[in-house]
Amino acid sequence: MKYALKSLSEHSRVLVITGLCTFSSFTYGAAGTKLTDDIEQFFSANGTAVTKALYPRAETARQILEAQSIVGVNKILHMPTLTPTDNQPVVRMNRDAYYSKAVVNVSEGATITLPDVPEGSYMSMQPVTEDHRPQPMSYGPGTYELATHTGSHLIVIIRLDSNFSPEQVRKYQRNILITAGSDKPFYTEQYEQSSFYQVEKQLKADLVSLVKKEGPIALYTSLFSSPTDETRGIYSPEKNQVAAAIGWGGALAKDNIYETSPSFPATGCYQLTFEDPKNKHFWSITVYNKAGFMFSDTANVNSYHAKAHADGTYTVSLGCGQQYPNNIPVQNDSGVFGITVRHYGPSERVLKDGYRLVPQLKKVE
Repeated sequence: MKYALKSLSEHSRVLVITGLCTFSSFTYGAAGTKLTDDIEQFFSANGTAVTKALYPRAETARQILEAQSIVGVNKILHMPTLTPTDNQPVVRMNRDAYYSKAVVNVSEGATITLPDVPEGSYMSMQPVTEDHRPQPMSYGPGTYELATHTGSHLIVIIRLDSNFSPEQVRKYQRNILITAGSDKPFYTEQYEQSSFYQVEKQLKADLVSLVKKEGPIALYTSLFSSPTDETRGIYSPEKNQVAAAIGWGGALAKDNIYETSPSFPATGCYQLTFEDPKNKHFWSITVYNKAGFMFSDTANVNSYHAKAHADGTYTVSLGCGQQYPNNIPVQNDSGVFGITVRHYGPSERVLKDGYRLVPQLKKVE
């Protein structure tokens, strides 16, 4: 199967209906392995024990079934509000964009059509394969072919500009359309629950040693890789395993650069002052608790809304109070906080020269 992902001149459209679906069927794979298409049956006491090697595929299967069990296959699950604090399906989510996702059967060909949006607005589409290999993002309106190097399904993540009003985003989301030659649902083997979460915890802890071994800049520019472009050469199973645990569905470096800080006590005042990285799209800073979840609906700031100094630099304050520039609260029940900086469409200075914001974070006495 070719790895085509390109804009098509002829738009083929079908109406996508979103609604509730219930799956409860089983089938059997090789050697009598019990397979399920129901998220409620994903974990089983008799399921496959999860290892580090299996984790990326298991976590991706879980993400696929979460969406498929709500809307089905080749249909789109829309989130018409920015990520709420009380509903964060994976760690290190953000409020930088409105999200939609879809499970697409690409075994007999498939396309996705993105609608027209105002010029300069952020809209991206990112396929993720069954073995957690993010493909390059596509931007802007058009119809794009979907394909995979493994299995029969993709989970596709669509991000829409956070500046849109709820009414605008619902209109644009309704006009995201999928066509596919097969509507057969995704099936996965069942997994044993305790081993799944034990391995996930181990992989999150492995990040520390991986950063020490590779260095933060080298690691965060090679953590995610695609089998369909030049990043295939930087793939390693270890990185893919850790990436799936700390930030499932993350993007390739050319689409997003991530910076993650260590944890700090959630007391006192911290600031970082920095030059504008001049990314193609925007930058954002999000605050998380010890477990990697947002704890406030005001947990982030981005370059769309942050106030700059007269010289074009920015100061972002953390736990300092509203009288300080671009302040984000940090107090939370875990007692510590950390930040993730995201560079959407990173500039050459960020991608090639290694310009980073996290090292400029300092406690204010």
